[in-house]
Amino acid sequence: MRAERVALFGVAFAVALLLPGPAHGQVEPDTLAVASVSSPPMGTASYDAGGRRDPFVPLTVELEPSEDPRFERLRLTGVFLGSPTNSLVVLEDPARRGFFLRAGQSIGNARLVEIRPQSAVFDITEYGTTRRTVLELERTGEQP
Repeated sequence: MRAERVALFGVAFAVALLLPGPAHGQVEPDTLAVASVSSPPMGTASYDAGGRRDPFVPLTVELEPSEDPRFERLRLTGVFLGSPTNSLVVLEDPARRGFFLRAGQSIGNARLVEIRPQSAVFDITEYGTTRRTVLELERTGEQP
């Protein structure tokens, strides 16, 4: 409340400085009329876009940890073979977050079709078409 009074006083003072003084021969009025300034009530602001893009919404969106990454940036880092329902693959994104998938599960626009001992087969759907891609297991420090 005190900050509002100080702001109101500052506005009134600035208006008084900007108003022209009395012309020669005119009498200055005794009081200065100041418009009432009040702050809007605290709450949530709303914006009527009217069919346009909301300028207060960012154009780019950061990837949340719960969101699926882009399949093109994933690499196959592990294959665990068991029974057909218990086999799974491990995929990693550039941030080294791991994703575990079983046959039939999807990540982003890719669906895991088959798990092989050294690779995984995915069906990738883009722009209404589906293509098949095989990711090979990445080997680090191979032994002879």
